[in-house]
Amino acid sequence: MTHRATRVLASVGRILCEDTRRTRTLLDHFKIVVEAPLVRFDAHSERDRIEEVLGWLGNGESLALVSDAGTPGINDPGERLVRAAAAAGHRVIPVPGASSVTAAVSVSGLGGGGFAFGGFLPKGIDALRTKLAGLSRGTWVFFVPARDLEEALLTMATLPVVGEVVVAREMTKLHESFYRGTAHALVERLSGDEEARLGEAVVVFSVVEAALGDEVVEGLLREQIALGKSPKAAVEAVAGALGLSKRHVYQLVLKLDGRR
Repeated sequence: MTHRATRVLASVGRILCEDTRRTRTLLDHFKIVVEAPLVRFDAHSERDRIEEVLGWLGNGESLALVSDAGTPGINDPGERLVRAAAAAGHRVIPVPGASSVTAAVSVSGLGGGGFAFGGFLPKGIDALRTKLAGLSRGTWVFFVPARDLEEALLTMATLPVVGEVVVAREMTKLHESFYRGTAHALVERLSGDEEARLGEAVVVFSVVEAALGDEVVEGLLREQIALGKSPKAAVEAVAGALGLSKRHVYQLVLKLDGRR
């Protein structure tokens, strides 16, 4: 929270809130005295309230938009309103504060050459594989509810293009934690940590070029089996992630089994 933000909130005509109760708690914590009404403006009401908000702006009112955490318009309500207000000729200015995207990148050691932000990773193995397999080279940043971290990391571990991974969980909060390593190593590290399944996480990782020879596929199969999967489940995971024939991958797992 910045001094500028406290001045803005104390001076505007109305405060648009993702949740009025959370915003009231914020105002009370910083002892910000406001006479402006707090107006609910969340993802469900944004579309319906835009014309009303534009009317207030048209009457010369100054408004502030507050999200529960992070930054409005960055996977939080506000994107439609910003576009509509700017298109109507109103001045739209940022009041910078905490952003988990830039905070995570700044401690990852991966974003020096630029990065791309992809919002929330999709749920479900198939959607997750499709999303990750289609990413271009470079550094990527995604939001992941901590309860879904294991599934996301397990899927990453089947993709040879996923390089170093940094997980930032509950940043700036009491239980702030950072985990670094390969996706496979992080699955093993977090598997017995119940606390790691709580709260919100930001995942920063590199996407690299990777040859897809049999030795790479065998390595992925070994990693999946080491994580406790049966040979059949390992074949399904690796073949599905890489778009390979299950029959071919099954032959490779038989070779591994023969060597063991």
